[in-house]
Amino acid sequence: MTAFATCVALLTGGAMAASVEEWRQNKAAPLAADTVDLDAFRWEARPVVVMAPSADDADFTRQMEVFAEAAAEIAERDMVIVTDTDPQADGTLRRKLSPQGFAVYLIGKDGGVKFSAAEPVGMSRLAEIIDAMPMRRREMRDDG
Repeated sequence: MTAFATCVALLTGGAMAASVEEWRQNKAAPLAADTVDLDAFRWEARPVVVMAPSADDADFTRQMEVFAEAAAEIAERDMVIVTDTDPQADGTLRRKLSPQGFAVYLIGKDGGVKFSAAEPVGMSRLAEIIDAMPMRRREMRDDG
């Protein structure tokens, strides 16, 4: 996939990968929440779930721009970007996380919520949180 296609997908919240295997091929491609079973990513990836009232939400647009500029960091940290911009769909993730408007959730490889925010989060902040996790420290040490 071209960098342009990835950027367009990130900015529009489009789903461009449907499985863990496809995600491994393009870790920066976002997934629509209604196509994702987070359990399939357990021990494989760190989901970052971005929820908004609509795809036109200004905070959602800003967050996706952050991710569009950080494809290498997303891949390096095994992050999978999951988007939900349809509160009316009342999906599983939305019911589980119960966002009020815009929200970002960082979920660890173990499936637990590690961080949440009600405003866009910079990549440096997400990287700082992830890099402090024991599993990530092992990954950095092993990759060396």
